[in-house]
Amino acid sequence: MENARDAYVRYDPAKEELWVKTILDILAQTGKSYYKVAAQQLVTILVIVVAKGTHRGFISEVDTNYVGVGLMNMIGNKGGAGVRLRFHDSYFCFLTSHLAAFNNQVDRRNQDFTEICKRLTFPHRPDPLTAYVAHAWNDGGDEGVSFLEKQDVVRDWSQTASVFHTDYLVWLGDLNYRINLGEAEIKSRIVQGEMDYLYEYDQLMIEREAGRTFPMFEEGKIEFQPTYKFDAGTNDYDTSEKRRAPAWTDRILWKKDRTQDEPKSLQLISYGNCMDMMLSDHKPVQALMQARVRKIDSRKQKATREAVEKQLKESKDETTKGQLSSSFVEFDTVHFMEYKEKTLVLENTGQVLAPFRFIPKIDETLVCPSWLHVHPMSGLIGPGEQVVIHFEILIDPSISTPFNEGTEQIDNILVLRLENGKDFFIVISGQYQPTCFGVRLESLALMPLPVSETVSNKKKKKEISESSDMGRTAQQAMLPKELWQILNFLWNKSMLCIETLFLEHGDRAITEYVRRCLDKGDPFDSGVLLGSDTNEEQAVGANSMVDVLVAFLECLPESVVPSQLYKHALMAAESQEAMSQFKEKMPYIHLNVLLYIVSFLSCAMEYCPAACREERRARIAELFTVLLRPPLDYKERNPPLAQRRREAFILQLIQS
Repeated sequence: MENARDAYVRYDPAKEELWVKTILDILAQTGKSYYKVAAQQLVTILVIVVAKGTHRGFISEVDTNYVGVGLMNMIGNKGGAGVRLRFHDSYFCFLTSHLAAFNNQVDRRNQDFTEICKRLTFPHRPDPLTAYVAHAWNDGGDEGVSFLEKQDVVRDWSQTASVFHTDYLVWLGDLNYRINLGEAEIKSRIVQGEMDYLYEYDQLMIEREAGRTFPMFEEGKIEFQPTYKFDAGTNDYDTSEKRRAPAWTDRILWKKDRTQDEPKSLQLISYGNCMDMMLSDHKPVQALMQARVRKIDSRKQKATREAVEKQLKESKDETTKGQLSSSFVEFDTVHFMEYKEKTLVLENTGQVLAPFRFIPKIDETLVCPSWLHVHPMSGLIGPGEQVVIHFEILIDPSISTPFNEGTEQIDNILVLRLENGKDFFIVISGQYQPTCFGVRLESLALMPLPVSETVSNKKKKKEISESSDMGRTAQQAMLPKELWQILNFLWNKSMLCIETLFLEHGDRAITEYVRRCLDKGDPFDSGVLLGSDTNEEQAVGANSMVDVLVAFLECLPESVVPSQLYKHALMAAESQEAMSQFKEKMPYIHLNVLLYIVSFLSCAMEYCPAACREERRARIAELFTVLLRPPLDYKERNPPLAQRRREAFILQLIQS
């Protein structure tokens, strides 16, 4: 895991490839063959699974996934990434995560753990060989699955696997839990080797024992010194002005399925840190474990399986009958980039197999709108059995425009058909909460009122439309008021002189507050943004606003540099003449926004403290590549080179 200063690009294949190559090159020195099984990246979080070549034929059902827990589940480097696989007939899940920072954010870290557990899922491929294990997991036999049920998570576990649907779950990463003691005392106890004393004040231990986080996990005895925070390149704890207190932020925990009755089914052989590693302000942790692997004799299962199948016999009543738990799916209030899920239960009340499927309504070709995902779309239910049908909604930038402009509603009817039976009509409803995120620049620039008021009702929408036709002032039409409000907060010498501006992430609670202000048109409260106005709180507030700015730009349905001008933008980085020609091709409002942001970035460089000038320059170049993105059908032949060209474009803009 890299530090937070590299934390906006959610996937960088070059970094993944470099890590994989380095790992395999080192393992090759053992004289044995290894290969990459899978890898999953989320911003600076990267999990890589490698295995001996001799195991290749026994590893199957490999799946990866990730979830973010930052602003709108997309900004920042907080979240989790996981790999789930089957080795022989045992299932393993390896999950790495980065939880909320700061000493006083214990509840937020606990919440991050719960969110990752609830939302990180993998496909599940039913197999008669291991079906009994799945039943054991799902029927209250697993603490993790029971934990999800208590969190109101309802899914069809015959098709989907949670992180807990495994025999062995290994959870590692920067969990960010701290030690509830002062910096001076912690350092003194470390020098005296009093790790047991410090562990009594370890936040993760306290929260686990109270059952508030990782309640079903185990961890080895910690006999090594805290792994955070060091002066980079040394074994000295933080000597900067911030003087972060040492802590065991980096941990490795595991959970084994309770069906693994053998006490030695998973053994921890060693658990320690790597003090020789000097690349980061953290010291890596390492664990060596040994696990027993299930290998099922399929021949012994065959007779039992065949006997069960014979129980499904033909009945005199050939009519397909079913019952739906409800005809209504109500999503209530739905926010932009907020994932929501509802479920219905379809039960076969007849005596024969019941095939079902969703069908389009009359004169329509699509079964459901693009903003709604339904699964399973079809299936087969045995007599007396049930299937859970999931209805998932996510309004993302690709489809948000009509919702934010009030021309689309969460309102639909789906048709569920039982073959040789009846049709069920399911009413989908909800209330979308408009936001300035995900709205076209042209639309925002012409809105005299906040988005939440603009689309509150049709009458107001009509009045606004009429007033817009009468014309707005030149300044109003040139720039979205939301963008002006963001940059107006940042565009002053006191903010631009902050050394860590652009280099660190802000606070999630502050970014959510800023977002609400923008949507409602409320002024910013400096007390919320800057706290007591200390240097550290001021930096957090400023970087929170930068997070919002980047999120705003990234969520635009059409980027500031329109996608059809993507190639022209890359060429514009080569000379001032090419840049001038590029600007002439830009649409009016897009050019105004681009020049406004570039002017701000130029000032940010002008007032940047000398000590961090080069670092800020590189960070701005990387960060503001969100201003341009290629067309959807555009394929980069060399992604790392394309990223460098985008950064060159940003730097050329600032210099020009």
